[in-house]
Amino acid sequence: MKGTYFPNEGDIDVRVWQTTAERPFREIFTTPFTPHTYGDKEPIDVDAAEPDQPFLGLGAAMTDASAWVLSRLAPDLRKSVLDAAFSPDPEKGAGLSALRLNIGASDYSTALYTYDDVPGDVELRHFSVERDDRWLFPMVREALAIQPETFLFAAPWSPPAWLKSNGRLVGGTVKDGCEEIVARYVAAYVRACRERGLGIGAVNIQNEPFWGGPIYPTCTYTMERLARATIALARILREEGLESQVWFWDHNYDDADKVERSLGDPALLAALGGVAWHSYEPGADKMGALHRKFPDIPFHHTEQGPALVSPERTERWWCDRVFDAFENGCRTFTAWNLCLTPDGQPLTGPHTCAGLLSVDPDTGDVAESALYRVFRHVGPFVRRGARVMHAHGDRDGTATILFRNPDGGHVLVVGCSGRAEGRDGPPRARIHVKYRDEWLAVPLPMGPWSITTIAFAPRGASR
Repeated sequence: MKGTYFPNEGDIDVRVWQTTAERPFREIFTTPFTPHTYGDKEPIDVDAAEPDQPFLGLGAAMTDASAWVLSRLAPDLRKSVLDAAFSPDPEKGAGLSALRLNIGASDYSTALYTYDDVPGDVELRHFSVERDDRWLFPMVREALAIQPETFLFAAPWSPPAWLKSNGRLVGGTVKDGCEEIVARYVAAYVRACRERGLGIGAVNIQNEPFWGGPIYPTCTYTMERLARATIALARILREEGLESQVWFWDHNYDDADKVERSLGDPALLAALGGVAWHSYEPGADKMGALHRKFPDIPFHHTEQGPALVSPERTERWWCDRVFDAFENGCRTFTAWNLCLTPDGQPLTGPHTCAGLLSVDPDTGDVAESALYRVFRHVGPFVRRGARVMHAHGDRDGTATILFRNPDGGHVLVVGCSGRAEGRDGPPRARIHVKYRDEWLAVPLPMGPWSITTIAFAPRGASR
């Protein structure tokens, strides 16, 4: 029989980091594991958790707008902003390791443009990305200097206007028979980036192909035309020796049934390196059902971010969004604009998005978004190649996600909305964990919200 428990060197190494409404991100003390079970709740059973898809990373979009804001900052301030985003050191940053780039103008650009605005240039002789050499590519390189393994991927919001039915970047669709030229246009971007030492890991043929609003660069496709253009892009990349993956869809969860029908095409399946998703409409469970049918196709969440006028997007709201994406098959979660000014500038469209980080070029003030605070609790702790784990247990009203790192260590992240204080209020939330046949209880703060990261060292490891 075991006697009174005292932690000894070589026992389970557990470390805990926490952010609350009252206190910023910090490491906190925790009680040790015990051989005695806590009887009032079923623990999160790390030992019995089942692995699913690998983790590629967290990311944000280096839009033309974000790059312009960064380029306006003094070098020291810009370095501190990029460290806050990309540093893998928990004391410094959120450990981002993915960047989404726009192929031409998006709704968050300083102007409307493409890389070939010469009408009728079907051979793309005038194609040039020199505009991005001014501030976008330099900012990407500065991010890569902090996190060299950052995965770059890209999508267009619109092909050149002369390839479209309405002759404009705003609205419209691709002219009949021009899918091949659009595919060569996207491939030309990949090639130009490679010539500049920037390897584009994946591309889409079109961002949000079902959204054609006439207010900023957009372009609509039918699913059949989208599949044809995607297959053409994969072929052209292969023929030119360009190793970028080709992703499909890049739109909301709620149309997963349309994606499923498209995946019935063997030619499209052979061309795909992944399926990209946005979470502006609910339906992560639909994506999850599709993931279970096609478990070998990588899924990626590629867009949604903070907003200036959406108070519901709290830390807990973002925990639910991010954790749902991973629980339903995604290997990445990428936010929209990396940084914008405090009033969400610059932009070409009507939206009220905010940056993952808000930066005032005049004062140097930097503000964290709620999504950034969630990222801060995942990115520095979960390594590329980790596995998303499905764990059972009583979450006590919290949102949780569990990862297993390549070295065998585990990371449990918990988002809590808090509970009312006072004798007559509900008891405070607690997370109970079972690991290596021992038990840990972590009482969560009583304030409006908290995010907690619990990191367990690999079996046999000690500090």
